[in-house]
Amino acid sequence: MEVKLLDLAGAQLARLLGLVRSVEPIALEESRDWGLLIRGRGFTRLLEQEVLDAAPCLHRPASSTLPRPMTFRGKRAAIASAQSVRLTRTQRAWKVRAG
Repeated sequence: MEVKLLDLAGAQLARLLGLVRSVEPIALEESRDWGLLIRGRGFTRLLEQEVLDAAPCLHRPASSTLPRPMTFRGKRAAIASAQSVRLTRTQRAWKVRAG
């Protein structure tokens, strides 16, 4: 399946306006990495990786500024990242063993 990219600010704005239905981790086809798929009302997008311009004199390859999806090494890392930027709800309760 081919989908377009959506930047983090756009994803957070869409979530704030109630346009996001779900955010789920998804395995990318061409690598072993995972990405975040954002399903909304009338759109399906992958979360885009942000390009850091903090050091303009830093030499980077030309491909570093091309749009690409934000990737994670595992499903749990993708979920944790989505929770940290408030795209999904955080876990509020944990089960403990009575002892």
